[in-house]
Amino acid sequence: MSLLSELRRRNVFRMAGLYVVGSWLIVQVAETVLPAFDVPGWVLRAIIVLLAVGFIPALVFSWLFELTADGLERDVERAPRASAAPSTSQRMDRLMLGGILLLAALLLADWFWPSKDNAVRQAPPATAGDASIAVLPFVNMSPDADNEFFADGISEELLNVLVGIEGLKVASRSSAFSFKGTATPIPEIARLLDVGHVLEGSVRKQGQRVRITAQLIHAQTDAHLWSETYDRDLTDIFRVQEEIAQAITTALEDALGVRNVAVGASTEDLVAYELFLRGRNRFYQRVELDEAIDDLTSAVERDPGFAEAWAYLGATSHVTSAGWPTERDRDALRSQAPLAAERALTLKPGLPIALAVRGDALFREGDPAQMVEGLALLEQAADLAAADTTARLWLGLSWLDLGFTERALPHLQAAQAEDPLVPINNGYLGLALATLRQTPEGGRLALRAVELGAQAFWACVIALEPANAGDPVAASELLSAARPMVGAGDQEVLADFLATLEDPGRRADLLEKVAPGAKQGQALPTLAALMFRAPEVVFARVGPRASYEFMTSSSWLPSLVWVREDPRFYELMADRGIVGFWELQGFPPGCRAVDDPPGRRLDCSGEAP
Repeated sequence: MSLLSELRRRNVFRMAGLYVVGSWLIVQVAETVLPAFDVPGWVLRAIIVLLAVGFIPALVFSWLFELTADGLERDVERAPRASAAPSTSQRMDRLMLGGILLLAALLLADWFWPSKDNAVRQAPPATAGDASIAVLPFVNMSPDADNEFFADGISEELLNVLVGIEGLKVASRSSAFSFKGTATPIPEIARLLDVGHVLEGSVRKQGQRVRITAQLIHAQTDAHLWSETYDRDLTDIFRVQEEIAQAITTALEDALGVRNVAVGASTEDLVAYELFLRGRNRFYQRVELDEAIDDLTSAVERDPGFAEAWAYLGATSHVTSAGWPTERDRDALRSQAPLAAERALTLKPGLPIALAVRGDALFREGDPAQMVEGLALLEQAADLAAADTTARLWLGLSWLDLGFTERALPHLQAAQAEDPLVPINNGYLGLALATLRQTPEGGRLALRAVELGAQAFWACVIALEPANAGDPVAASELLSAARPMVGAGDQEVLADFLATLEDPGRRADLLEKVAPGAKQGQALPTLAALMFRAPEVVFARVGPRASYEFMTSSSWLPSLVWVREDPRFYELMADRGIVGFWELQGFPPGCRAVDDPPGRRLDCSGEAP
């Protein structure tokens, strides 16, 4: 008997076909079911690998054993005439045919099911108040875990497309992405983000092919309004984004009216596009910023006309130069940032992130006229930006640094309202309110910032006010409330602060401990020097003037008048160009410049009590 005939007799070929069909069915079911339970993408990849590894053992098993009425038996133990192979073959044929029919049914359901199924679970008709949506980060289902950036990038691109639809409110990226990797129910996410709908999905990228699954969920009923799977070449990626956005507007037509969506390709170079997605993802996460600059630089080298890549190259260079870890020269980054932003604006006027970078860079140049121009650009960027509060926050911080807290307040309130799950938005709004003598509300927002970011920083900032106002009990209460929410490192810092508030005799030991860090501009040591009135530590800093910027925004708290009336503070403000701005635009409310020994300083005795 030939080998081929023996393989047929032992049903090895049938087993191969049955195994492939069964494996395909398992993968299809897993791909549909697992995302519903927020199962990590590696689980599906593990299933695929295990099925692939099991293929050869299944064929060997088929060669060695035969399924009979008496159970599994070694094939060699049965005489050829007694073999059950023919009946086994019939059973396997029926199983394979059933599997093929089931697979065909699944494929047809995948094609037709979304509109039919969702009609059964139809949500109530959309109203004007329902014209709101959050785009959650899509799950990475790719075999390569390194494609996480691609899944995040597609989510961000869809968010940016939806932002451009008139009448549709889109939750900010930062707040929506804060739910990545969590098991928070969709209705709860929608409540926290104040939206009526949620878009979620998954991305699988393999080579030059991509599968994107997206589904639109009505938050109140948890019903699926629409769902679709797109299997395309990467070259169609912008077309897929347009189709998804158009499907969403169609689903929300009762609330939005008829809307047509058009998505233009930001680049024709797909390699540049992937580099851009990876670099932008690193920028938003504030990780590997040097690598992000490399990605974005490579993107614009491949496509010099790629405006968005130029814009984020400028943004990444700008934030990195301000103090984030880097192996690069900060002065070079500081020079590169506005040039890249300017190139982006030349290619695509009105890009909000590029306007924000250009404006913030001008504000920090130290020239009063440029500071005025920078504030105007930040205002323009904040008005144009949607679902991104970066420009609004930077504008509020600029006015806070200048000492005009009431002008900063509406911008910080808007940033917090639009992006309520970002720690820094809550923290800086809390600082502004405490500066305006609304310390209890400021403390509440500070604790919210601590809760969101698990760091003691913001509680310490707001505690500066009662500590310097002679109310150590209130300061201790705020810091004690923060302790359960912070990590081990910050626990030690808070313990030192609390012990010194309780026993002022420990002040000298604490200041000696924090002085080296404060001199280098580290935040918590500087806060210790501010909390326990140590001007010799506060003003002993070395390094670039950017390291003073946090201290200046805190120095407008009412009880920190001893900081802002110090001649060294005035000198610092002059070095940053802020005194020149004051002379051009007016001094902060209640303050004026006076000449007293040992030098020129602010006199803020006219501030409201």
